[in-house]
Amino acid sequence: MNQDVLKSLLNPIRMKIFQHVLMNEGVTTGDLAKALPDVPQASLYRHINKMVQDEILSVASENKVRGVYEKVYAIQNNPLTAVNQVVEEEDREQLYKICYTFAMSLLMDFGDYLKRDKIDLQGDKVGFRSIPLYLSDAESDRFLRGLYDLLEGVLKHEPSEERTLRKFSYTFMPVEEKEEMDDV
Repeated sequence: MNQDVLKSLLNPIRMKIFQHVLMNEGVTTGDLAKALPDVPQASLYRHINKMVQDEILSVASENKVRGVYEKVYAIQNNPLTAVNQVVEEEDREQLYKICYTFAMSLLMDFGDYLKRDKIDLQGDKVGFRSIPLYLSDAESDRFLRGLYDLLEGVLKHEPSEERTLRKFSYTFMPVEEKEEMDDV
């Protein structure tokens, strides 16, 4: 799997574009601009072009509107299908690369945040934690279902004056129990 494509999709704006095109048939740049009003038009075009370049999106057709051709976008290659295939095949090297790309994208996002002129971790609601949980398989299923239900409730929020684009990322896996480390 092309790691650049996965990395491209981990960008929060590109993920929103991907989700909108995936859930709606015949999406134009105008449709995306309405769905993502907080993204400047030049940035939106740049993200779309990158996704076309990475073969995530393709131009499905062109409509002539007032003498100008408007491109209609569709999903060309769904990277999530490739990820699912790697998971099914249990290709450990590829799984590691996917996890590595995920972790690096988090570090890049956090690095970008730290480059801002002013940061306010509390005010900006920035957090990262690792919380060990003892859960049975059934308890894990209930926990994840509850988490998905919470996410489902906010995934369809449209951008607005009072909303900030935030990125929620997590991993969930069994780990070896280790002796607690003393505070350093």
